[in-house]
Amino acid sequence: MLAEVMLTAGLATMQPRTTYKLQPFLQDRSVQYTTKHGLPDAHVMALAISGSRLYAGTPHGIAFIELAQPERWQKLSDHPTHALIADGAGGVFGIHGNTLFRLHADGKVGTLYTASAPLLHIQAARAGGVWLLTATQLIRVQEGAVREAYTPPPNWQFLWFHEDTRGRLYAYAEGEADRGLFRLEQGSAEASWRAVPIRDQRGRYYDKVWFCATSDSLGHLWVGSRSGLILGDGEGWWLSREAQAGEQSSPVIELVPPYGYIHHIAFAPNGDVWLGTSEGACRLREGRWSYFWGKRWLPGNRVHALVVDAQNRAWIGTNAGVACIESVPMTLREKAEHYERLIALRHNRNGFVTNCDWDNPDDPDSWKIEASDNDGLWTALYCAAQVFQYATTKDPAARERARKSMHALLELERLTGVPGFPARSIIRKDETRYYQSHGEWHESPVDPNYIWKGDTSSDELDGHYFAWAVYYDLCADESEKERIRATVRRVTDHLMQNNWRLIDVDGKPTRWAIFNPEALNDDPAWEEERGLNSLSILSHLKVAYHITGDIKYQHAYEMLIKEHHYLINAITQKMLPPYTVNHSDDQLAFLCYYPLLLYETNPDYRRMWLMSLERSWQIERPERSPLFNFIYGAVTGKPCDVEAAVQTLQEWPLDLRNWECRNSHRLDVVADPQRGRAGGWQPTRIVPYSERAVMRWNGNPYILDGGDPLGRREDDGTAFLLPYWMGRYHRIIEE
Repeated sequence: MLAEVMLTAGLATMQPRTTYKLQPFLQDRSVQYTTKHGLPDAHVMALAISGSRLYAGTPHGIAFIELAQPERWQKLSDHPTHALIADGAGGVFGIHGNTLFRLHADGKVGTLYTASAPLLHIQAARAGGVWLLTATQLIRVQEGAVREAYTPPPNWQFLWFHEDTRGRLYAYAEGEADRGLFRLEQGSAEASWRAVPIRDQRGRYYDKVWFCATSDSLGHLWVGSRSGLILGDGEGWWLSREAQAGEQSSPVIELVPPYGYIHHIAFAPNGDVWLGTSEGACRLREGRWSYFWGKRWLPGNRVHALVVDAQNRAWIGTNAGVACIESVPMTLREKAEHYERLIALRHNRNGFVTNCDWDNPDDPDSWKIEASDNDGLWTALYCAAQVFQYATTKDPAARERARKSMHALLELERLTGVPGFPARSIIRKDETRYYQSHGEWHESPVDPNYIWKGDTSSDELDGHYFAWAVYYDLCADESEKERIRATVRRVTDHLMQNNWRLIDVDGKPTRWAIFNPEALNDDPAWEEERGLNSLSILSHLKVAYHITGDIKYQHAYEMLIKEHHYLINAITQKMLPPYTVNHSDDQLAFLCYYPLLLYETNPDYRRMWLMSLERSWQIERPERSPLFNFIYGAVTGKPCDVEAAVQTLQEWPLDLRNWECRNSHRLDVVADPQRGRAGGWQPTRIVPYSERAVMRWNGNPYILDGGDPLGRREDDGTAFLLPYWMGRYHRIIEE
């Protein structure tokens, strides 16, 4: 175990911590269908569930899929349609142009009624038959005959209608200069339309651009509008609106969905409310909204149809196909296993684990793994995840994965031929399935079968020392410990002998691995890196002392603190405006805090280190990072927002391709006046991780838009695996 006896002295003042018991949760996932799966057309204009089937209507015909085994669509008819409803016998009623038709389950099509004008909408009638709408008529047709017919109020034209669960008829109409909602009043002589007020009890008017309505079993009317979702009793009593800055009125925040322009509303048996908009789909579950935009979730973002089946699966027809979004029970352990399978399939290059890319995103087998700038850092994090898994479960497969990655990390230093200088990456010349990143590459003088990449950064060193410490304490056998000791000694000696700098094969310092006092304390160009690099080198020296036992590293640690005030520097390592907020530095800092605070037992030093960590974590806390939270909890024993960290792990997407995500247009995002590092505007709080582009913990979780429309890159999942297994090992979480 990670030196339980050693840790006791360093963490003797820890507060008791209660382990958080993990429970299965509902994991969202999407299955998507296009013309490749049998749809007659990519533009799916209508969906209807009838019997055991889901029907899809397109401009080039109607197809169905069996709900019990939704694998491939079968075309049933060439009949075009823009609206479908179930016919009660396993088939569907549909409208196209002026025509109402019926498509039977066996594929037979019959025309039931021809209107005098284009049909706009269809709904099953409570009294039997169907309601049909044109701009100038609302009629009920049953068995091919018109049973009821209503014209709009004078000088108005119908846009849409709805018969609610209590049998009340509503019509939304447009006049010369206005739009309004009307309810049919059945009088003693004849029916007439009564205008329903569209303002709340305070007299504030709602947006009058309304697109659809549906009703729940209580008779409440749910209206989709340009500005969001509107809820009323159907009699003119609406959910109260409240004024917000810069607006005359706006919905209360609890009701604000992620986007407006709501054209479709559907209720699920479990209580979910689904919305289809012109920019994706939204779901209201247990009072919280989720947003589904981009190819992670939908083949196209313009939603034309929406239905929910008996299993609470949302079927969403878009301009580019159909998506089925479902929530399946899953444990975080099962999710971790999913990512491990993904890594084994296409992310492990001789022990190096990082992203892969597709030459052709539509060809699943065209992927290649990048030999990247940060092979050392990303592989170190993966290696540590496997170490924590092994330490928690004693699974020999996890130990073997950790061993393979640790061997790859140690080879980075051996193959450069420069003692103590680790490469960014190495490539064996006979390798396949990789592509070479830009930068300076050299042939290895140790083994001519390899080339290696130079200009190694401080990022790499932070990853190496973190992984060396974790592997050494929890996983290494005696021969591995000896090799790690020798490597740690060479790298640390290299830094000390070269004035705390990493010197490349050309005899010059690398760009970022600069730790000397003249730079950090005296050069204004290093002011923003002063705190982080002071923290890094002190952490590295503490790891070197722990692993090798050589007192000279402890003496060097104390010298930098006492003579060059590196510990004071490190207290404010997290830079805030007007300095650049660099989220990449946050990950590096927490990787350095972890071994440092586990190994440091001197209360005078710990006092200041905990000042630094506390300040840093409080700044990072709103980001809900499980890595930062669990490191904080592991080294302090304090509460570490476990529930927030678990929420993030649950939100982490199963699909790790870097699909484009966009959130800057959302109604529920409030802009922060402080701009991001790249100058873009940011929200005051992060959007859920399932709704943003894939990131690692070096990324900015406040970025709203990002990713690639083609999804050409896939992350490896270490950003999930490392905090999950670290939390399990330290008994912060238990499953």
